[in-house]
Amino acid sequence: GVPGDSAWSMAPDGTNTGEPIAAGIAVGAATGLLDQGWFCPGLEHPDGHGSFTLGFRSGVIVNASGDRYANECLPYDRFGKEMAKAVDRIPSWFVFDNREGGGLPAIAMPEGNRADHLAAGTWVEADTLAELAEKLGLTNLEATVARFNGFCETGVDEDFGRGADEYDTFFAGGEGPNKALVGVHQGPFTAARFVLSDLGTKGGLVTDEAGRVQREDGSVIAGLYATSNSAANAFGAFYPGPGAPLGTAMVFGSLAVHDIMGA
Repeated sequence: GVPGDSAWSMAPDGTNTGEPIAAGIAVGAATGLLDQGWFCPGLEHPDGHGSFTLGFRSGVIVNASGDRYANECLPYDRFGKEMAKAVDRIPSWFVFDNREGGGLPAIAMPEGNRADHLAAGTWVEADTLAELAEKLGLTNLEATVARFNGFCETGVDEDFGRGADEYDTFFAGGEGPNKALVGVHQGPFTAARFVLSDLGTKGGLVTDEAGRVQREDGSVIAGLYATSNSAANAFGAFYPGPGAPLGTAMVFGSLAVHDIMGA
Protein backbone atom coordinates (compact mmCIF):
# COMPACT_ATOMS: atom_id res chain seq x y z
CA GLY A 1 0.00 0.00 0.00
CA VAL A 2 2.97 2.34 -0.24
CA PRO A 3 2.00 5.15 -2.67
CA GLY A 4 5.26 5.01 -4.56
CA ASP A 5 4.79 1.32 -5.25
CA SER A 6 1.24 1.52 -6.53
CA ALA A 7 0.68 4.86 -8.25
CA TRP A 8 -0.12 4.99 -11.96
CA SER A 9 1.58 7.97 -13.58
CA MET A 10 -0.47 9.96 -16.07
CA ALA A 11 2.55 11.31 -17.92
CA PRO A 12 3.58 9.85 -21.29
CA ASP A 13 5.75 6.75 -20.99
CA GLY A 14 9.43 7.54 -20.53
CA THR A 15 8.89 11.08 -19.23
CA ASN A 16 9.12 12.62 -15.76
CA THR A 17 11.77 10.15 -14.67
CA GLY A 18 13.59 12.48 -12.30
CA GLU A 19 16.78 13.42 -14.18
CA PRO A 20 17.02 16.94 -12.62
CA ILE A 21 16.71 15.48 -9.12
CA ALA A 22 19.31 12.79 -9.88
CA ALA A 23 21.67 15.44 -11.25
CA GLY A 24 21.26 17.50 -8.08
CA ILE A 25 21.95 14.50 -5.85
CA ALA A 26 25.11 13.80 -7.88
CA VAL A 27 26.55 17.17 -6.83
CA GLY A 28 25.61 16.78 -3.18
CA ALA A 29 22.08 18.18 -2.95
CA ALA A 30 19.78 17.24 -0.08
CA THR A 31 16.34 15.87 -0.91
CA GLY A 32 13.02 15.92 0.90
CA LEU A 33 9.37 14.79 0.61
CA LEU A 34 10.28 11.91 -1.69
CA ASP A 35 7.39 9.92 -0.24
CA GLN A 36 4.89 12.54 -1.39
CA GLY A 37 3.11 13.25 -4.66
CA TRP A 38 0.19 15.17 -6.14
CA PHE A 39 -2.03 12.10 -5.84
CA CYS A 40 -5.50 11.60 -7.30
CA PRO A 41 -7.97 8.89 -8.22
CA GLY A 42 -7.21 7.81 -11.78
CA LEU A 43 -9.75 6.31 -14.15
CA GLU A 44 -8.00 3.22 -15.48
CA HIS A 45 -7.93 2.81 -19.26
CA PRO A 46 -7.65 -0.35 -21.34
CA ASP A 47 -3.97 0.41 -22.02
CA GLY A 48 -3.23 0.57 -18.29
CA HIS A 49 -2.85 4.33 -17.99
CA GLY A 50 -4.88 6.42 -15.55
CA SER A 51 -6.81 9.63 -16.24
CA PHE A 52 -6.89 12.57 -13.86
CA THR A 53 -10.44 12.53 -12.48
CA LEU A 54 -12.31 14.94 -10.24
CA GLY A 55 -15.74 16.50 -9.78
CA PHE A 56 -17.81 13.40 -9.01
CA ARG A 57 -21.46 14.37 -9.51
CA SER A 58 -23.12 11.14 -8.35
CA GLY A 59 -22.26 7.54 -7.55
CA VAL A 60 -20.03 5.99 -4.90
CA ILE A 61 -16.43 4.81 -4.80
CA VAL A 62 -15.93 1.48 -3.04
CA ASN A 63 -13.11 -0.89 -2.11
CA ALA A 64 -12.75 -4.58 -2.94
CA SER A 65 -15.52 -5.46 -0.47
CA GLY A 66 -17.96 -2.91 -1.85
CA ASP A 67 -17.60 -0.47 1.06
CA ARG A 68 -17.20 3.29 0.82
CA TYR A 69 -14.08 4.54 2.58
CA ALA A 70 -14.06 8.33 2.06
CA ASN A 71 -16.00 11.35 0.90
CA GLU A 72 -15.92 11.05 -2.90
CA CYS A 73 -16.05 14.85 -3.27
CA LEU A 74 -12.80 15.47 -1.38
CA PRO A 75 -10.14 17.46 -3.24
CA TYR A 76 -8.45 14.94 -5.51
CA ASP A 77 -5.13 15.01 -3.64
CA ARG A 78 -6.83 14.17 -0.36
CA PHE A 79 -8.90 11.40 -1.93
CA GLY A 80 -5.76 9.95 -3.49
CA LYS A 81 -4.20 9.77 -0.03
CA GLU A 82 -7.30 7.95 1.24
CA MET A 83 -6.88 5.42 -1.57
CA ALA A 84 -3.26 4.88 -0.57
CA LYS A 85 -4.12 3.94 3.02
CA ALA A 86 -5.16 0.34 2.31
CA VAL A 87 -4.31 -2.27 -0.32
CA ASP A 88 -7.98 -3.22 -0.80
CA ARG A 89 -8.62 0.26 -2.20
CA ILE A 90 -6.37 -0.20 -5.24
CA PRO A 91 -8.14 -0.73 -7.48
CA SER A 92 -11.37 0.91 -6.35
CA TRP A 93 -14.66 0.78 -8.22
CA PHE A 94 -16.72 3.86 -9.00
CA VAL A 95 -20.32 2.65 -9.12
CA PHE A 96 -22.86 4.89 -10.86
CA ASP A 97 -26.25 4.61 -12.49
CA ASN A 98 -27.63 5.55 -15.90
CA ARG A 99 -28.89 9.03 -15.07
CA GLU A 100 -26.35 10.55 -17.49
CA GLY A 101 -26.92 8.01 -20.23
CA GLY A 102 -23.98 5.78 -19.41
CA GLY A 103 -21.33 8.48 -19.34
CA LEU A 104 -19.07 8.95 -16.36
CA PRO A 105 -20.71 11.39 -13.89
CA ALA A 106 -17.37 13.05 -13.24
CA ILE A 107 -14.64 14.97 -15.07
CA ALA A 108 -12.02 12.60 -16.49
CA MET A 109 -9.28 13.83 -18.80
CA PRO A 110 -9.69 11.81 -20.95
CA GLU A 111 -12.73 9.62 -20.25
CA GLY A 112 -12.33 7.28 -23.18
CA ASN A 113 -14.99 5.34 -25.04
CA ARG A 114 -17.58 3.39 -23.05
CA ALA A 115 -17.61 0.48 -25.49
CA ASP A 116 -13.81 0.17 -25.30
CA HIS A 117 -13.92 0.21 -21.50
CA LEU A 118 -16.61 -2.47 -21.39
CA ALA A 119 -14.72 -4.66 -23.85
CA ALA A 120 -11.53 -4.39 -21.78
CA GLY A 121 -13.23 -4.88 -18.42
CA THR A 122 -12.13 -1.51 -17.04
CA TRP A 123 -15.86 -0.79 -16.88
CA VAL A 124 -18.38 -3.46 -15.94
CA GLU A 125 -22.12 -3.15 -16.57
CA ALA A 126 -25.13 -4.96 -15.09
CA ASP A 127 -28.90 -4.49 -15.03
CA THR A 128 -29.03 -4.73 -11.23
CA LEU A 129 -26.73 -3.88 -8.36
CA ALA A 130 -26.91 -7.49 -7.19
CA GLU A 131 -25.61 -8.70 -10.55
CA LEU A 132 -22.87 -6.05 -10.59
CA ALA A 133 -21.80 -7.03 -7.08
CA GLU A 134 -21.63 -10.69 -8.09
CA LYS A 135 -19.56 -9.99 -11.19
CA LEU A 136 -16.94 -8.07 -9.20
CA GLY A 137 -17.11 -9.80 -5.83
CA LEU A 138 -18.28 -6.60 -4.13
CA THR A 139 -20.11 -8.43 -1.35
CA ASN A 140 -21.29 -5.32 0.51
CA LEU A 141 -22.23 -3.20 -2.51
CA GLU A 142 -26.02 -3.48 -2.21
CA ALA A 143 -25.99 -2.53 1.46
CA THR A 144 -23.53 0.30 0.79
CA VAL A 145 -25.70 1.80 -1.95
CA ALA A 146 -28.89 1.42 0.12
CA ARG A 147 -27.25 3.26 3.01
CA PHE A 148 -25.91 5.97 0.69
CA ASN A 149 -29.31 6.41 -0.96
CA GLY A 150 -30.78 6.94 2.51
CA PHE A 151 -28.28 9.73 3.11
CA CYS A 152 -29.38 11.30 -0.18
CA GLU A 153 -32.93 11.42 1.14
CA THR A 154 -31.98 13.05 4.45
CA GLY A 155 -29.25 15.25 3.02
CA VAL A 156 -26.67 14.11 5.60
CA ASP A 157 -23.82 11.69 4.84
CA GLU A 158 -23.45 10.21 8.31
CA ASP A 159 -20.35 8.23 7.34
CA PHE A 160 -18.07 10.70 5.56
CA GLY A 161 -19.79 14.09 5.51
CA ARG A 162 -20.08 14.41 1.72
CA GLY A 163 -21.59 17.79 0.94
CA ALA A 164 -20.91 19.37 4.33
CA ASP A 165 -18.01 21.38 2.96
CA GLU A 166 -18.61 24.05 0.31
CA TYR A 167 -15.91 22.51 -1.88
CA ASP A 168 -17.94 19.29 -2.11
CA THR A 169 -20.79 21.08 -3.85
CA PHE A 170 -18.71 22.95 -6.44
CA PHE A 171 -19.25 20.36 -9.21
CA ALA A 172 -22.48 18.91 -7.84
CA GLY A 173 -25.94 19.46 -9.23
CA GLY A 174 -28.29 17.31 -7.22
CA GLU A 175 -31.79 18.56 -6.47
CA GLY A 176 -32.23 16.99 -3.04
CA PRO A 177 -31.55 18.53 0.36
CA ASN A 178 -27.79 18.13 -0.24
CA LYS A 179 -26.82 18.68 -3.86
CA ALA A 180 -23.63 16.64 -3.44
CA LEU A 181 -25.68 13.58 -2.52
CA VAL A 182 -27.31 12.05 -5.60
CA GLY A 183 -28.74 8.55 -5.25
CA VAL A 184 -27.85 5.47 -7.28
CA HIS A 185 -31.18 4.20 -8.63
CA GLN A 186 -31.46 3.93 -12.42
CA GLY A 187 -30.23 0.78 -14.15
CA PRO A 188 -28.23 -0.35 -15.91
CA PHE A 189 -25.46 0.18 -13.39
CA THR A 190 -21.77 0.62 -14.16
CA ALA A 191 -18.59 0.12 -12.16
CA ALA A 192 -15.49 1.89 -13.45
CA ARG A 193 -12.10 0.76 -12.20
CA PHE A 194 -9.96 3.40 -10.50
CA VAL A 195 -6.32 3.27 -9.54
CA LEU A 196 -4.10 5.54 -7.49
CA SER A 197 -2.56 8.04 -9.90
CA ASP A 198 -0.46 11.15 -9.60
CA LEU A 199 -0.06 14.48 -11.34
CA GLY A 200 3.61 14.62 -10.43
CA THR A 201 6.01 14.44 -7.53
CA LYS A 202 6.10 16.72 -4.50
CA GLY A 203 9.57 15.64 -3.46
CA GLY A 204 12.87 16.86 -4.80
CA LEU A 205 15.86 19.02 -4.04
CA VAL A 206 15.77 20.97 -0.78
CA THR A 207 15.95 24.74 -1.34
CA ASP A 208 16.04 27.90 0.73
CA GLU A 209 13.77 30.94 0.49
CA ALA A 210 15.50 32.08 -2.71
CA GLY A 211 15.19 28.71 -4.46
CA ARG A 212 18.89 27.92 -3.91
CA VAL A 213 19.60 24.20 -3.61
CA GLN A 214 21.06 23.13 -0.27
CA ARG A 215 23.27 20.31 0.96
CA GLU A 216 22.38 18.14 3.93
CA ASP A 217 24.27 20.51 6.25
CA GLY A 218 22.23 23.49 5.03
CA SER A 219 24.99 25.04 2.97
CA VAL A 220 24.14 26.33 -0.51
CA ILE A 221 25.36 24.80 -3.78
CA ALA A 222 26.47 27.88 -5.69
CA GLY A 223 24.61 28.54 -8.91
CA LEU A 224 22.07 25.73 -8.54
CA TYR A 225 18.38 26.53 -8.15
CA ALA A 226 15.23 24.41 -8.18
CA THR A 227 11.50 24.94 -8.04
CA SER A 228 8.12 23.30 -8.68
CA ASN A 229 8.22 19.50 -9.12
CA SER A 230 12.02 19.35 -9.08
CA ALA A 231 12.13 20.79 -5.56
CA ALA A 232 10.83 19.59 -2.22
CA ASN A 233 7.55 21.46 -2.35
CA ALA A 234 6.98 24.46 -0.10
CA PHE A 235 3.54 23.15 0.91
CA GLY A 236 4.96 19.95 2.38
CA ALA A 237 2.47 17.10 2.64
CA PHE A 238 -0.52 19.37 2.01
CA TYR A 239 -2.44 20.50 -1.06
CA PRO A 240 -3.80 24.04 -0.66
CA GLY A 241 -5.69 24.22 -3.96
CA PRO A 242 -5.50 24.24 -7.76
CA GLY A 243 -2.34 25.71 -9.23
CA ALA A 244 -0.07 24.83 -6.31
CA PRO A 245 2.75 23.36 -8.48
CA LEU A 246 2.51 26.21 -11.00
CA GLY A 247 2.29 28.74 -8.19
CA THR A 248 5.47 27.53 -6.54
CA ALA A 249 7.21 27.41 -9.93
CA MET A 250 6.33 31.04 -10.61
CA VAL A 251 7.13 32.36 -7.14
CA PHE A 252 10.40 30.55 -6.56
CA GLY A 253 11.44 30.99 -10.18
CA SER A 254 11.03 34.72 -9.70
CA LEU A 255 12.89 34.63 -6.37
CA ALA A 256 15.71 32.71 -8.01
CA VAL A 257 16.06 35.30 -10.78
CA HIS A 258 16.13 38.11 -8.23
CA ASP A 259 18.84 36.28 -6.30
CA ILE A 260 20.89 35.68 -9.44
CA MET A 261 20.65 39.38 -10.35
CA GLY A 262 21.50 40.42 -6.81
CA ALA A 263 18.23 42.33 -6.54
